[in-house]
Amino acid sequence: MTARLIASVCLLASTLSPAMEPPLGLREGDIVFSSSARGQGEAIIAATGSPYTHCGIVFEKDGALMVLEAVQPVRVTPLRDFIAHGDPAHFIAKRLRRPVAPADYREARSWAARQVGRDYDIRFGWGDDRLYCSELVWKIFQKAGVELCAPRRFRDYQLERPAVRKIIEERFGGMERVPMDEKVVAPSDLAASALLVDVPRTP
Repeated sequence: MTARLIASVCLLASTLSPAMEPPLGLREGDIVFSSSARGQGEAIIAATGSPYTHCGIVFEKDGALMVLEAVQPVRVTPLRDFIAHGDPAHFIAKRLRRPVAPADYREARSWAARQVGRDYDIRFGWGDDRLYCSELVWKIFQKAGVELCAPRRFRDYQLERPAVRKIIEERFGGMERVPMDEKVVAPSDLAASALLVDVPRTP
């Protein structure tokens, strides 16, 4: 897969005409959200109070819909597989109310192309050496000059819930080792962005 093809996921201003839109009404640059109540997903639901536990960005390749997502590692996944990995009842898609200028998404495109293959960040840090799903999406849009939402802090989430504490113990070694002032953005924070609108599901 060429860098140019991978980078097409970052076309935050779609170049597709209505007649060219792929199934489900999705197009390049749309953000897709899914939900899973297993493992880490259970902790994210408990911490945020939202069903959305994962997200990625849509693009089209040879008529097929793909998703750029930060798992281990950051990779491109067929849309059908992305949906199948979560609860289809909680699958939603959103897009920018206003598309960005071509000059802006070119910078985002270049940055996103370099993230494929990068390791997943199990501690949800804010650096670029490792990335988690909502951080990847947020930063791609930020590179295009769009801040989808203000980053929050670890302390802003419901960390005392049992499912959350379990993950914290496994990954940090205890609550006292969590960097409470670290910037964090959850899938639910992106889903609530006033800059996004719902993408209607079509047959």
